[in-house]
Amino acid sequence: MSDITNLTDKITQDAQKKRDQYLKKAQKDIEKNEQYKKDQIERQTEENLKQFEKEKQANLSLKVSDIHVKARSKLLAAKQQLLEELFAESLKKIKAMSEEDFNQYVSSNLNQVQLNGDVELVVGQDSINYATEENKKVWQEAAAPEMNLSVSERTIPKRGGFLLRQGEIVYNFTFEAILSTSEEELSGELLSLIFDEE
Repeated sequence: MSDITNLTDKITQDAQKKRDQYLKKAQKDIEKNEQYKKDQIERQTEENLKQFEKEKQANLSLKVSDIHVKARSKLLAAKQQLLEELFAESLKKIKAMSEEDFNQYVSSNLNQVQLNGDVELVVGQDSINYATEENKKVWQEAAAPEMNLSVSERTIPKRGGFLLRQGEIVYNFTFEAILSTSEEELSGELLSLIFDEE
């Protein structure tokens, strides 16, 4: 009987050893699984934080960019308004030029164009007070000998200065056209002077 008892004890001990091994293995597996899940959660949390930080930075960058664009737009609008005021003031001063200066303006431009034959001079409505009979003679005398200059009875509405017309050819010497051309050329320089830009 002792053999049976020994055998039973041996089987029981072996079973307990196996059970302990299984429990240890199961415990290790559980701990390993828990550690894996914990690592996974930490990684996911870290990734979520990084993503949140990226989104926060992107959102901040967009806001800063938007503020910069709005500020730049306001500055450009202010510069444009200033230029418009400067050129409006210039136009006002040009329209108020003396009769002598207007005659000089017409004469110098008549000398620049190379037209022969019949040429019509059309005065702007805002400069009609310069179109006296005496001044018309001054303009005709200033024209080249091969030019037959006549001064039109018509005027250019809401303009100062004059046009020279020969058939389809038109030379625009209105103050508005001259200032418009100058505005394109001078805007950068004026803004540099005013805002001390390079």
